[in-house]
Amino acid sequence: MSAPSAGSASGLASDANWHPQRWETTFIHVKNESLETVIDDITRQTNAYGEQGWEIVNSSVQRAQVSHHFAGYDKGGEFYFEWSIVCTLKRPLPPA
Repeated sequence: MSAPSAGSASGLASDANWHPQRWETTFIHVKNESLETVIDDITRQTNAYGEQGWEIVNSSVQRAQVSHHFAGYDKGGEFYFEWSIVCTLKRPLPPA
């Protein structure tokens, strides 16, 4: 039986054998009432991660109505909306 082909997602380890690529993952999350603030903050963070070799593989933007001081039950409370962005990032680990 032959060894698997070393494609683009592979690595030649110190033992001279082919091993599949291993990945490190992390998540970043930002939330704020202002969409512009959320976008500015996540842009700053993803640029910093990108300089370290991280790649965004998924992201999600959501606007949700949230209550402040139990607004739905407290007549003095207020409803407001909050934006959030979650990004999943990965970067390759060196061959073992």
